[in-house]
Amino acid sequence: MTISASVSFFKSGFVASLSDGQHIERRDWREMAQALYALGVASNAVDYEWHNGQRMITAGQQVALKAEIQRLAQLAAKAQKPSHIAAA
Repeated sequence: MTISASVSFFKSGFVASLSDGQHIERRDWREMAQALYALGVASNAVDYEWHNGQRMITAGQQVALKAEIQRLAQLAAKAQKPSHIAAA
């Protein structure tokens, strides 16, 4: 089952509510992306919320957060890929 996250910005940090019931808070978008990736949230499973009294997450922050999750996933995939270098 895919875990999804709803991210908002409250006071001075990012807050995410996950579909499995977890809640996490991080100070910046990169820390949030790393935490979401570690919990198994894919970049296409992230939505953004805004409520009255909260600061809006900018479009740039939204793109950067998703891109960082994708980058982490690509790094992990490259690390698991077997090397085709022949032994001498």
